[in-house]
This record gives sequence, C-alpha cells and structure tokens, in this order.
Amino acid sequence: MPSRRAFLVSLTTTGLVGCVGNTPSTRTGSSADTATTVPGTPARPAVTIEAAAVQYAYRHIENVDWNAIRTADGQFVFVTVDASGAESVPDREAFALATDDEFHDAAAIERRYPVGLDVPGEPYMPEQVDTDPRGWLVFDVPAQLDAAPSLRLERDTGSWEWRLDVEKATTPPPAWEWTASAPDTVAPDESFDITVSTENVGDGPGTFRGAVNFSIPMYRPEGFDIVLDPGEFGEATISASSNDADPETELEYGVRTPAGKSTVAVTVATE
Repeated sequence: MPSRRAFLVSLTTTGLVGCVGNTPSTRTGSSADTATTVPGTPARPAVTIEAAAVQYAYRHIENVDWNAIRTADGQFVFVTVDASGAESVPDREAFALATDDEFHDAAAIERRYPVGLDVPGEPYMPEQVDTDPRGWLVFDVPAQLDAAPSLRLERDTGSWEWRLDVEKATTPPPAWEWTASAPDTVAPDESFDITVSTENVGDGPGTFRGAVNFSIPMYRPEGFDIVLDPGEFGEATISASSNDADPETELEYGVRTPAGKSTVAVTVATE
C-alpha cells in the first residue's frame, strides 16, 4: 500500500492549482485554493506534465526473456513529468498525488522494469548521474477516487498542484473472467494461434494486460492488451510455431494476466 502524508497545507506557500496544460483553475472547498491570492507566493516551477494515465496492472520484466504482471491494490496512476527547464530539479520524493484529503507518495517500482505503459518515458530518477530529469512517476491509490486527482509538488519555498485528466480514476474498476486455449496437436513446422479470451465483468472500463511466454523456438515474451468496457468480451491471438520442435514434443506456453496465470500445451505430431 502507498504511504500517505497528512493533508497539511501552509496557506502562505501553496501555489496555483492547474490542469495538465498548466492553466490555472480552482477547486471549490479546498484550503489550497485560498492561498492563490497571498502576496509573495513563489513562481510556479518550470515543470511540465506531459501525460497521465490510469492502469490496473502492468507488465514487467521478470527476467531477460520472461514477463510477469503486477496488479495494483486499487489502481496505478502514472504521470510523466519534465523538469528539465526547472532552475532546481525536484527530487522524486517532492512529488505526491493529491486525492481529496490525502497525499499519496510515489510508489516504489518492485521487481523488474515495467514495459508497455500508457505513458511515455523512463522512470523519473533525476538523482542518477547523467539522467535527463524527465520521466514517469507511479502512484498506487484506491480503486475509485471521489474526484479527479492532482499532482502535487512540495518544496521549501512553496507547494503547487497540477490537476490531472484521468477520467478512469473516478470510475469503478474492471473485473475479469478469462481463458487461454491452443490446438491440442500441430504438425511439425506449423504455425498456430494461442487465443486469450476475456470478459469484463466489473462495473468500469479497463485494459486486460497480459503476456504469453515462449520457450519454442526461442525464449521470449509476447504481450497483449484487450481494452473492454463493462460487459464486453474480447480476444487476443498470439502467433506461435512448432518450427525446430521434434515430433511428439509437448510445447508449453505460460500465460500471465491480472486475474491469474495458466499454461497451454501443444503436442507436435509425428511426421
């Protein structure tokens, strides 16, 4: 679970609340907004919000040639920031996601590196030598928020927020029922499809993100994304082959999804 900071706001240092395009606006009933008229408020830092997206799971590299799936306790909110124009580049710990009366610190990236995200860039790690101060932050927050969140930057000289355009953050989460299938038998050197079928049985839209991990003819992962509204059904087909496999060999493929994992097996027939 993400760590949470108390929602303590200094009225003399809190800056403007804006959207992703940094256009100033206000939030009704927020104590942060009352500070926007305080004389002497420091200028907004030159930080650009390039993209923001909600994901309920992501693929990550488990090893060189294998993908696994990490799911959120609720939902992941990814935000790509560019601080290359800032006079003093903010640390990663200076950012938080503001959700009503709570702040959520950026989540640690567990295990290996994520792949196939809905936001651009590498992880935001300006503390590393020769690293461009541009990249994404990820926040693990409850599955449904009451209002659109904001990215908050807090420094010694002040605090600022950028409202994020992430509509899915306030909708109910998806839920999945799924199967994976492949032919029982294939001929030597034959191409065939592995089919992953899923239905969104939840109350909100989402993307069923998974991976099929190969061992034949070489070790490699093949990712798939199935975007579904509530009640919708969809499929992904992953092309495979029995090339270079001996007759009577059983080929196994590991399927990883947000709703569990499975294995499909295909037997290579005798010639």
